[in-house]
Amino acid sequence: MISNLGLQSILGNFEIEDKIIDYHSFMARFYNFCLEEGMTPGKIVPSRAFCSDESQGLPIILISKHFGAFPFDHGLVGGLMATSRHSPHAHHGQDLAIIQASHVGYDPSSETFGIYRRIQTSDQQFSANCGMIDHILEWYRNEYNFASENILLHRTEEGSFVTIDKQLLSQEYDEGLFLKLKSIIELKEATQELTRSIQVLSTSKRYTVSKDFKAYLSERDFSWPDTPQAIGKYLKPSLFEYKRNTDNCHQIEQNIYPFITWIVTSKEPMLSAAEINIQVEFDRAYRSIVREESYHRRNLIYIAGLNIDYSPDDEHSFAQTQFVPWAAYVQHENGEHTILEQNELFERLMQCSDTNPDQVSLDSIA
Repeated sequence: MISNLGLQSILGNFEIEDKIIDYHSFMARFYNFCLEEGMTPGKIVPSRAFCSDESQGLPIILISKHFGAFPFDHGLVGGLMATSRHSPHAHHGQDLAIIQASHVGYDPSSETFGIYRRIQTSDQQFSANCGMIDHILEWYRNEYNFASENILLHRTEEGSFVTIDKQLLSQEYDEGLFLKLKSIIELKEATQELTRSIQVLSTSKRYTVSKDFKAYLSERDFSWPDTPQAIGKYLKPSLFEYKRNTDNCHQIEQNIYPFITWIVTSKEPMLSAAEINIQVEFDRAYRSIVREESYHRRNLIYIAGLNIDYSPDDEHSFAQTQFVPWAAYVQHENGEHTILEQNELFERLMQCSDTNPDQVSLDSIA
């Protein structure tokens, strides 16, 4: 799904294609996993840390069905964990289970991540999913799109040249996309400083490109045009960086900001952002859980992963959600605890039965 090797190295061992579990199966397996770890049927209070999007409805219903209790709400928009809610959750049951997930929409007909069919709208239109992640990415995408359209490349008999919009050359901005010019423009051999522009145009400047930049493009089978053309998809993370004050921004933006150049240039930016967000969130939430005194000496399992929301069709009013587990923290009342990484966690879930004799009929409570 993601072919960018740089992004793969950032995502570490997060696998998707061979780790997808249908939510009906996942919830039964997770319930049995809790029992195998010593939890008592009828004494488990589940909690979910999901986005508020309606596409998360089916997972919530299935949690209620398999655990026999409506899940406590640990979630904030974007699938963040509301760590201030640990203590109230701890006081609602004997044993405790927390499920956290970032989510991303998927349209099977176009094989596109990041969109979801809103069947309650008048024309059943597609829109961004997760909307919060899409909103956060918008500023970065706009900056990238401007740069990719306003860096022009061409070659003549005299050499290879790059024409760069003056806005991208300015250092006066506190925030924005900033080019790594020494990776693009020819340098003076003696000082390794940038050579002067060979031509100053009305809104841009033209430079001779560096040998390294030519080699970089050659490795990517770039075909030099005779007239200036936009760099487009060849503007990769090694050629630019962002500057943005994230001190008071949304937690999701803080989570993904260190990886934002790779996310914006990835094949599936929304998917990549959701994957990174849940990895950062698991680490953040795990540390808050182990410090929470109300959770001490309790049976507790915290599992995190990715919800993939398959858009509803004419036969289904809910998203047919799939779950990709990332990691789990397992704690016993005697103080023993462990972390299960993705491969071990997936294998453990698949070893659990996908049949739950304790599940309740939701019809019986209607």
